Amino acid sequence: MARQISLRRVLFFALIAIVLVPMRVSDAAGDAHWQPLLDAVFETNNLEMAILILVNDNNVPVSDIIAKSREMGFGNTRIANALVDTKLSCEQVIIEALQNNMPAHAIFNSDKICGDEYGYTPDAILRFLVEKLRFIKMAEEDLGKKEENTEIKQKNLKILLAVCKSMMASKDYTKYDIMYNLCQADASNKTISEAAERFDVSTAIIFKACPRHAEYGHAYISHELPEEAHIIIGVDHLTIDDNAGRGVISPKRP
Repeated sequence: MARQISLRRVLFFALIAIVLVPMRVSDAAGDAHWQPLLDAVFETNNLEMAILILVNDNNVPVSDIIAKSREMGFGNTRIANALVDTKLSCEQVIIEALQNNMPAHAIFNSDKICGDEYGYTPDAILRFLVEKLRFIKMAEEDLGKKEENTEIKQKNLKILLAVCKSMMASKDYTKYDIMYNLCQADASNKTISEAAERFDVSTAIIFKACPRHAEYGHAYISHELPEEAHIIIGVDHLTIDDNAGRGVISPKRP
């Protein structure tokens, strides 16, 4: 089998040698310069072999590979599985796939990412993304040209919310599960508040899943909070807002 693959690669590189030379000269022309190579590889190979060659031997951008694979009619989960079999790490595949609009359930259904090989679960993927996406910035920001890039932050937030939605829709995670995992991953207050608003999460669930939100200093009448929240929050973190009614919340009982 190894000899067969090696022979196929030799024949393939002989076929595209002429294509590659002008492409090297026109690298500055933009992403379109990969198109001849993409066409040639997919014409002579199945999906898995094509992706292996494009990633491992040619360093073609994953975004272009995913777009071409979809154009050829391949399913998202199969594309994700094929990417995992390249030199890319499993974590790189997860991020690249989601950044290129692959639905989260396609990742969840991958028998490589979420199977025995890597053993990721949807909640582990969400926690991983919370940690990694906060550090992804545009090149201009790294060069000090921008202090804050709202566009990339909004895109990352959109990815996280899409993953949360898919977890609840396709894997039966509850609103509590979502808020708990966001909190455990140390998601930003903005991420948690956006998720709570998007999925209509009650205050009681937020406090129960993420007790650190008691630090916001916003109190609600006692019957809105679960018993666990009464104990964790304590009176010293709370104020009573205008609509909360009279009384105080005890750390032991309402």
